[in-house]
Amino acid sequence: MVVVAMNVIRIHYMKRYGKRHHKEKEIAPVREKRLTQMMFVVMAIPGVLWLFTPWLSFGQFALPDGVRIAGFAVGVCGMWWFYRIHRTLGDNWSPVLEIRTEHTLIVSGPYKRVRHPMYSDMILWMVSFVLITANWFYAATLCIGLAILFAVRIPDEEKLMTERFGEQYTAYMKRTKRLIPYVY
Repeated sequence: MVVVAMNVIRIHYMKRYGKRHHKEKEIAPVREKRLTQMMFVVMAIPGVLWLFTPWLSFGQFALPDGVRIAGFAVGVCGMWWFYRIHRTLGDNWSPVLEIRTEHTLIVSGPYKRVRHPMYSDMILWMVSFVLITANWFYAATLCIGLAILFAVRIPDEEKLMTERFGEQYTAYMKRTKRLIPYVY
């Protein structure tokens, strides 16, 4: 259910993106495509295998039902946050690293204390999926995939935003954290 909600939200904003975007500058389109493919592999394939086959049963570990239900609740909160982030971004949202001519700097709502709330939300998804599946292999694939995504995209995204918004973005960086409010 959580994954379905995530895709419904994303499909809506993908349609808006397709109608309205005019690229000014895109960073590494081939690499962006590969990162998207990698995230599909580390999120969707193990999830489907866990759900429909016994192939990942070697990675199962015991968790009480209450903890797994809490994982679902984390996922529901993550989907609400995902929707809120997309809504706040509006036409500024893009599936790839790019700057468009009409791009504006968003520093309110989910962006008030964290520069990359979408990535923060991905951490919530990871926690949710791990608690729901109780599978260390799935946890490992998610952790590795997210670590690669964050290591590649965050520095490039911040460079792109600094080039576009200059001192305004630099000042924003000084008063916010990257992923976790008040921590990192």
